[in-house]
Amino acid sequence: MLQLVQNRKSGAVELIEVPAPACGPRSVLVQTLASAVSAGTERHMMKLGRQSMLRTAWERPDRVSRAVTKYQREGLAATVRAVREKTGQTLALGYSSCGRVVETGAEVDDIRPGDLVACAGQDYASHAEIVAVPRTLVARVPGGVAPEHAAFAALGAIAIQGVRLARVEIGETAAVIGLGLLGQLTVQLLLAAGCRVAAIDLDRARVDLARQAGATIALTNAELPALNPASIAGTPHGADAVLITADSSSSAPVELAAQLAREKGRVVAVGLVKTDLPRHEFFLKELEFVVSRSTGPGRYDPSFEADGRDYPYPYVRWTQTRNLEAFLDLLARGRITLAHLISHRYPFAEAPAAYDLLLSDAPRMGIVFEYPQSAPAAARQAPVAPHPPARSEALSIGVLGAGSFARGILLPALAEHPELRRAALACASGIHAREAAQKFGFATAATSPSELLAQPDLDAVFVATPHSTHAALVSAALEAGKHVFVEKPLCVTAEQLGSITEIYARAGRLLMAGFNRRFSPFALQARELLAARSAPLTFDYRVNAGPLPPGHWLSRPEEGGRIIGEVCHFVDLVSFLSGSLPARVLATGEPDGDVHLHLTLDDGSSGVIRYLTSNRARLSKERLEISAGDLVIEVDDFLSATVHQHGRRRTWKWPRQDKGHRAEIAAFLKAVREGGPAPIDFESLARVTRATFAAGRSLRTGEPVSCV
Repeated sequence: MLQLVQNRKSGAVELIEVPAPACGPRSVLVQTLASAVSAGTERHMMKLGRQSMLRTAWERPDRVSRAVTKYQREGLAATVRAVREKTGQTLALGYSSCGRVVETGAEVDDIRPGDLVACAGQDYASHAEIVAVPRTLVARVPGGVAPEHAAFAALGAIAIQGVRLARVEIGETAAVIGLGLLGQLTVQLLLAAGCRVAAIDLDRARVDLARQAGATIALTNAELPALNPASIAGTPHGADAVLITADSSSSAPVELAAQLAREKGRVVAVGLVKTDLPRHEFFLKELEFVVSRSTGPGRYDPSFEADGRDYPYPYVRWTQTRNLEAFLDLLARGRITLAHLISHRYPFAEAPAAYDLLLSDAPRMGIVFEYPQSAPAAARQAPVAPHPPARSEALSIGVLGAGSFARGILLPALAEHPELRRAALACASGIHAREAAQKFGFATAATSPSELLAQPDLDAVFVATPHSTHAALVSAALEAGKHVFVEKPLCVTAEQLGSITEIYARAGRLLMAGFNRRFSPFALQARELLAARSAPLTFDYRVNAGPLPPGHWLSRPEEGGRIIGEVCHFVDLVSFLSGSLPARVLATGEPDGDVHLHLTLDDGSSGVIRYLTSNRARLSKERLEISAGDLVIEVDDFLSATVHQHGRRRTWKWPRQDKGHRAEIAAFLKAVREGGPAPIDFESLARVTRATFAAGRSLRTGEPVSCV
């Protein structure tokens, strides 16, 4: 299928062939009939995509701050790699569309195939022939509403949310600054709510459109100086509410809003404007100011948007979904009209031309893409530009997942093995699958794991998807006769571990989890030195993990949390260095804060893993001290280690931080190729995994828990 994207490196807008998205359990798959271009938002995104990295850093100091924190914790190489990966990604365009449902998820029971629906959401309701959209970002279109009008529902919901935040009442006066498409919709909504409306814009044609819609007063900015705020608002006091729907890099709209508003009035910023408030004017009138967050409650909440979990109706009356429904209802009842606001229509095959218009100064209002009425083939895989073929006897591999870890670590490590035949790469996003497959030399991009696993000549599968999916994918790959490398953790529940154990026992294939630290130069040298010790070791392992960003996927309950998902790394390293398996664990601390794991191993070795989640940016990420009799080894972030023994001191240093990722992948590939044992025996994988489950139980009960 075709999808419209922006190439972040060149800034060019292009239509590309990508595999159709998979339909999740709480999502619907929709054949697009029409999609609307949000002139303000998409023009802003286009400019961001075409500007230099330095300019982006200047305009987004928050991102610079995150990069600095990453540098302090993980070093220069990891930071540069992450920045390059982030800025090089292809960007999906569009977030408001309408189409017909072709498939529904298993947990969707109120939408049916064949229903006409409006869709919303960045990365969901994209400009694409087929889209997968969470149920909470979909609304059924009432009879009589044309698809090209319903395609504007997300923009309508943005306007509705701005009006709701303005808290206008019947008979009040509201001013609207900026009369683009969003402003025109806002004018109509305010009129439908029983308000007097003053409409203001730089452009005469837009002012005339607002007057035709019924605005009481409609003026250009040039006409404002001759009038006072009271006459502009049409009352002796000023406007009760001012809604800023302009797209401006200056604070002039905010300054004008302060002049128009009455004392104790309300100002709502809906459009993309600079928000340097004129404090004196806001202070004298004691004005309220609020920035509207897009389409309504649920926006930027992953549990609502990505997972499709609705808010309870009695407690959150107006969510994104219900704002979409409200706008569509107003369209159906004729309270909102759009026909006169659509200035340009493009066949989807000519969509890139619309962005030339968007970046020009040519007059425009609503822009619609029209799609073929016949549904394209919903193929879940697509061929990628050919790369030099590997030898026929080479191992054939597939990769599931193209997230930050896969693109930043796993795929570059696999690229160091040119003898591999890279058969297929799959992830939920068709764009990301195609982009990663093309960059790292895979023959096919896919959005369905089953499509990848069904390839009969695939020898091994690498799993780098969210933690909650590991168990099912590992099991499916083993049962399909594939060798499996899964990035940690192996699974997130004891039940899943039991199921994997049974399948592994009968599959006759290698299984390895991504416990990479045991393959680092430090671990290999330390293991050799510690092998001759005469006493159990004691250890003190401090991990400066830092806080998760708000809404991070790992914070979702189904992902297992940070002990299962991350602390498993450090338990495995200690187990490897001691040559013994975890026996018992006592965990103290807070589930969402700092946690201390007091770990005892089968051979009597013991110590503590201090996993710190508060922000300690100045500390290195990992520091480990190991003692065994008179032997003491101190390692600092896998860059250097100091060995104290027999009263002497020596230092190991490595030219770059090496946590063993490349070595573990090389070891796994060698084992698959030569038919040897797995680089990590299954009992070690299982016992370390059980240790993290035991740590979670201990944290809840305050008692030591067995790992056996």
